[in-house]
Amino acid sequence: MTRSSPSVVFLLCTALLILGGLGLFFWYQPAPPRGLGDRTQWLARGPSLPPFSLPSTQGTLTRESLSGHWTFLLFGYTHCPDVCPTDLALLASVSRSFKRGGHPAPQVIFVSVDPGRDSLPVLGRYLPAFDPSFLGAQATTTQLTPFTQSLGVYAVLHDNEKDGRGNYPVDHSSAIFLFNPSGRLQASFQMPQVPDQLFHDAQAILAN
Repeated sequence: MTRSSPSVVFLLCTALLILGGLGLFFWYQPAPPRGLGDRTQWLARGPSLPPFSLPSTQGTLTRESLSGHWTFLLFGYTHCPDVCPTDLALLASVSRSFKRGGHPAPQVIFVSVDPGRDSLPVLGRYLPAFDPSFLGAQATTTQLTPFTQSLGVYAVLHDNEKDGRGNYPVDHSSAIFLFNPSGRLQASFQMPQVPDQLFHDAQAILAN
């Protein structure tokens, strides 16, 4: 009778354990919500942000501010002529849709990448025009680094191109990011979006 060598038995057992572990890993991966728009990217387990600290209209904003609830996060500036007011009006509509359905809306955080013009009082007057609950924060180029590294956020201030009234354009990321209550990135929404689709996608992601 031929006996299997201990090394062969060990290798077989190790292989079975690895295969079993991989099987469990893929078994427990959550399935993406159905019916998401083609401009919505859902992540099964997105990254959490590195530690950060930003001045905001409601005190200091930190990574811990994203924990315990869903959060929409976007970047821009108050002098933005099109993308920023469009995105904020979009999120205001989505927030109203959640509330009409009797559900709490994700908090909305607007981070200005133009702190030279967007003081906290300016943000405090600008955001309530869209929704009184919206929170505003400021980020210098250095303070933007954790978001650049984790989310690919960018901002370029063309303050050497001022017009006669001192205005200048800013190039910046236009995506809206959705963080789950664990503080991890759950989805990103590329522009343009329409309110009904964004609400549908956000609602499906929150319920998933």
